[in-house]
Amino acid sequence: MQPRWLEACLQGELAAQEEMINEYQSDVYRLALSILNDPQDAEDALQEIFLSALRGLKGFRGQSHFKTWLFSIAIHACQTRLQKQRALQRLAQALFFFTQSETESDHEQQVDVWMAVQALDDKHRLPLLLRYYNRLAVDEIAEMLHIPAGTVHSRLNTARQKIREALQDDL
Repeated sequence: MQPRWLEACLQGELAAQEEMINEYQSDVYRLALSILNDPQDAEDALQEIFLSALRGLKGFRGQSHFKTWLFSIAIHACQTRLQKQRALQRLAQALFFFTQSETESDHEQQVDVWMAVQALDDKHRLPLLLRYYNRLAVDEIAEMLHIPAGTVHSRLNTARQKIREALQDDL
């Protein structure tokens, strides 16, 4: 059985969309919080989840309960968010490896590395993020950016050097 507001949501009626959100908001938030373990992340995810659900509402076939369908969207959104967080941590660790001395290893230096990455121009930051954050091969990056693989290597080396210099200046 489909929820009473489903057809109205499909027609774009805001009141029906609000009714759907109000009905499931606390359940979806609890689920997101249990997966993400961070109230702010759960709040941010909540917005993404309901936007995704409203965009994909036409795909709901009624073969399962609406809540089951909505929870599957929520789980996917939270897993994607966790993957992005892990990828950011990997990037910080990889970049930290290129810039740290034998004795430096605390959180403050990782923040400094991230700030140095953010200070790079797009030409150098993008290949760096694609390589270390998204774990793409140099050939894949070259194809995406429509540049030779050698240029990707050069930009990665330049980016790492600029980060080293920025961090040495901070010392």
